[in-house]
Amino acid sequence: MGPSLAASGLVPAQHQGGQSNTSYRHRTGSEEAAIVLYEVARRRLLDINHWHLLSGPLSGRFQLVTPAGALLNRRAQEGDYIRISLPGPRTQTGQGYDWVQIEEILSQERRYTGIRVRPLPLPQSADREAAHFFKHYATSSFIVEKNGLEIKASVYGRNEIPNTGVRRLLDKVRNLLTGIGAILGLSKAQWGALVKGIVEG
Repeated sequence: MGPSLAASGLVPAQHQGGQSNTSYRHRTGSEEAAIVLYEVARRRLLDINHWHLLSGPLSGRFQLVTPAGALLNRRAQEGDYIRISLPGPRTQTGQGYDWVQIEEILSQERRYTGIRVRPLPLPQSADREAAHFFKHYATSSFIVEKNGLEIKASVYGRNEIPNTGVRRLLDKVRNLLTGIGAILGLSKAQWGALVKGIVEG
């Protein structure tokens, strides 16, 4: 991360649990090509509904949803929920999905664009438990940067703690195993494919 990006707050400080950094870089041949690729990568970053096309058939699927639970077909905006369908066991707490909300989208013209998300309860639910395999302390930051002729896409995970505070026993076990797996690096393949796809297409 460059100094201005580090100061932006898009990637919170690491205090507890696990953390991860996954990046992919591509060096272009000219400033014009770098600007074009940055704009393309930026559009792909914000087009969350189609991330699975960049990550491959075995990846999770991501769908933008309003706080009221309606599906959205547009680029990401602050306040949107993201409904995540992961391979493997489903969670009852999230009605079969993991859920995060977009806390912040920041952009500095032709320098970086980033999205920070955090686990939250199921939209419109009276249940206040986070509907995700990580606790609400965790964040994921998805960022595209331009540094000279180089374009970089990254995912930064911070404060990742398995969400075992849910009431349902099966969800406890599922969240523990999925969370530990992610902390140990099993999510690196998903994020590695995504950041490469954002830059390379």
